[in-house]
Amino acid sequence: MIIVYESKTGFTKKYADMLAEKTKLKAYRVKELPESVKDEEIIFLGWLKAGKIQGLGKARKYNVKAVCASGTARTAEPDEETVIARNKVKGIPFFYLRGGCLPLKELKGMDKILMSMFLKILKSRKEKDERINEAISNIVNGFDGVREENLEPVLKWLDKNK
Repeated sequence: MIIVYESKTGFTKKYADMLAEKTKLKAYRVKELPESVKDEEIIFLGWLKAGKIQGLGKARKYNVKAVCASGTARTAEPDEETVIARNKVKGIPFFYLRGGCLPLKELKGMDKILMSMFLKILKSRKEKDERINEAISNIVNGFDGVREENLEPVLKWLDKNK
């Protein structure tokens, strides 16, 4: 088994590197997969963008055995069932890993435009609960929620499926 990941800002890569270190499995960025691993079983890690797991489409031509999605929120958004359905991973073990985001001022291009629009929507809400305020703070200031303990369910699954 190998680890394959897609990471844009480094948070998902941190998880892939941690997982590789803990399991002694090799980790590859999805676009750098060597031909020699095409028959390997894969645990895939990608980041969430509007409920879509980035890089998963490229990884599908390989033998994906489990999928991890990282995002800034405490739980998969909009919710785990929607993420599973939207990404067609029903029947494949799915794990959500709280990742992070760069501060808005460090984003560029379309990412900055989209996050600015999302921030404006969040700020305009009349009713702001703890999660909304946290999301606003994370977008403005950045956030790193990558923690070793977040990998525990993945490690337990790997132990059972070696």
